[in-house]
Amino acid sequence: MYRKATITIDIDRLRDDMRDECLGAYYDGGFGGALSESFDIDCATPDKLVEMAQQQGIDLRKYEV
Repeated sequence: MYRKATITIDIDRLRDDMRDECLGAYYDGGFGGALSESFDIDCATPDKLVEMAQQQGIDLRKYEV
């Protein structure tokens, strides 16, 4: 049986960390796609942001409140 766990996360902290990671990749390595992704992160709904974080392999338990 599969049961999806539900946690409450600090979405603002997650957004800040993901944006900082992208901007670091842009400024340190000149990766232009990271700058574009940082704009997507800023505009993402909380659900979309969580989806993006999961695709990047971010451990959301780190942001649990």
